[in-house]
Amino acid sequence: MDFTALAETYANQHYNVSRDAFIRLALANQARIDWFEHPRSPKPDGTVFGVDTAWFGPDDAETVLIMISGTHGPELFSGSAMQRLWIETFQRNYTHNFGVLLIHAINPYGCAYGSRTTENNVDLNRNFVSFPLSYKASGFTDIVQDALSLSTQRGARQWSVIANLLWLSARYGRARLMNEVTRGQYQRQDGIGFGGFAPEWSNTTLQTILHKYAGHAKRAAIIDWHTGIGAYGDPYLLCFDEPGTAEYERAADWWGQALTDSTQGYDGEARPDYQGLLLNHVKQTLQQNGAETVSSVIEFGTYANRKMLQALLCDRWLRCWPDSENSPLHSQHQAYVRQMFCPDDPDWRERVLRQGYQLLCQTFEGLQLWDAQHA
Repeated sequence: MDFTALAETYANQHYNVSRDAFIRLALANQARIDWFEHPRSPKPDGTVFGVDTAWFGPDDAETVLIMISGTHGPELFSGSAMQRLWIETFQRNYTHNFGVLLIHAINPYGCAYGSRTTENNVDLNRNFVSFPLSYKASGFTDIVQDALSLSTQRGARQWSVIANLLWLSARYGRARLMNEVTRGQYQRQDGIGFGGFAPEWSNTTLQTILHKYAGHAKRAAIIDWHTGIGAYGDPYLLCFDEPGTAEYERAADWWGQALTDSTQGYDGEARPDYQGLLLNHVKQTLQQNGAETVSSVIEFGTYANRKMLQALLCDRWLRCWPDSENSPLHSQHQAYVRQMFCPDDPDWRERVLRQGYQLLCQTFEGLQLWDAQHA
C-alpha cells in the first residue's frame, strides 16, 4: 500500500471536506447512513453540521465494531481517515458476519468550528458522568482554573500561566496539579476541562445511536480515535480496563505491544483520574446490555506538552474571551489549535496512516477470531 499517496488523499483540515468524503465512501460501499443535525446548524457561512453514522453488516449482528471520531473537534481528521481507511481496505474487500458502526464527528460543533469543546465550552470527553453531581466542589479546582484563565485581548498569557503552574506544582505537588488540570472539572464553564452541568447534545445523541444500532450486540469492540498524547506520529493506546481482567487481556491479545498503560505522555506522572470519558460510557452501556467488550482510546502523538498546553489556552480564549471572533488574532489562534492536534505535515500524516493501518489489521483479525469462536 502506498501510504505516501494515501496521506495526500486524506490531507485536509476541514470538517465539511471530511464529512463529504466519509458519506460518499460509505454510500459507495452500501452502508446504511443516518444523520443527526446539530441544533446550532448551519454555521453563518452555510456549513451544515451534525453527526453522521454508517452501519455495515446484518441488522442482528452479535459481534460489532464501533469506531468514533471527532470527540475533540480538531482531532477529527485522523479519526475520519481511520474510518475511511477501514471502509476502503476492510469493508470493501471482505465479507463477514459482524456489524460495523462508524460514528463520524460525535462533537460536530467542535469539528465545524475548529474547537476542542462543544457549543457550551464542554469537553465532551468529560461529560459522561451522572448529573446532577453530588460531591462538594474543590477549592483547588478554582485555584488551578484561575491560573489557567489568565488572558488579555491579545490572547492567553502563556508565560504567566506557566509560571503560576510551576508555583502550584512546587506548593501542592506535580502529580496533584497534573491530575487537576487534566481529569476534568465541573465548576468553571469558562475554564479548561469543563465537563458540563448536564449532558450535552452530543451525549444524548450518542445514547440514541447506541440504542438504535448496538443494543443487540453480544460482543463489542470500541475504538475512540484521538490525537495529542504520545510520540510524534506514533499511536498511543489507552485501555481503561484493569490488567488481569478478561477485557484487558483481550485488548492485549489484539493489539500486543501497541497497548500501553505506562506513564509515557504524562511527563513521568501517573495517568490522571479521568472523569466522564466517552469510551467508558459506551463500554459500560454495552456491558449493561450483556455484551462482552474490548476497547481503547487510540491517540496519535503530536507535540510536546508545553505546546499542547498553549493550544488548550488558545482554545479556551477563542471560546470564552468576549468578542474574540472580531479579533484579528481569531484566525491565528484557531490555526494554532488545529496545527497542534492535526499537524499540516506529510510525514506525520504518513506515519499515522501507516501505523493506523497496522492497528486496523490487528482489529480485523481480532474480530474475525472472536466472531468465529461464537459461530
